[in-house]
Amino acid sequence: GEITALHRELTIQLVPVPRSFSLSRREADIAITVERPTEGRLVAGKLVDYTLGLFASRAYAEANGLPKTPAELARHTLIGYVPDLIVSPSLDYAAEFSPEWRTSFAISSALGQAEAVRSAAGIGILHTFVARSMPELVPVDIVAPIRRAYWLVYHESVRPLRRVQLVANFITKAVERERGLFS
Repeated sequence: GEITALHRELTIQLVPVPRSFSLSRREADIAITVERPTEGRLVAGKLVDYTLGLFASRAYAEANGLPKTPAELARHTLIGYVPDLIVSPSLDYAAEFSPEWRTSFAISSALGQAEAVRSAAGIGILHTFVARSMPELVPVDIVAPIRRAYWLVYHESVRPLRRVQLVANFITKAVERERGLFS
């Protein structure tokens, strides 16, 4: 209903690949980010916490075994991100899993990394909610998962706009309904 009617008036920025944008310059009305903004006149509300963990495919585990300690990761093929494309310090998390993490295959998107792990290319750090949807993956439980959060953000100048509040509420309620996927 109202959400459909507003789609031409409202810009929501979901940033699946690294890209800079400014809410102050109205390059987007609403953003979903991985860090709570600390500067500017921005309104931010936590949408949901999520976790990242180590995963491998069953085929990889059968062919190569799985590490029993973080130090053993160095003997495995590791799937990771492209460090030069990191747009937020919270996305540079490999060292939290192993200080000696050395990526064998660097892939620019989280879904690309998940598909590489799924195809038995190696062990990767994946969003738990994505890995759970792939039954051929198994957790590599040598390090506790790390926790991050998604934030809904908009500039305070657009706070009074009905269309912004309507969409922000819609997103918040949709995430709340699906909160179990992220735990």
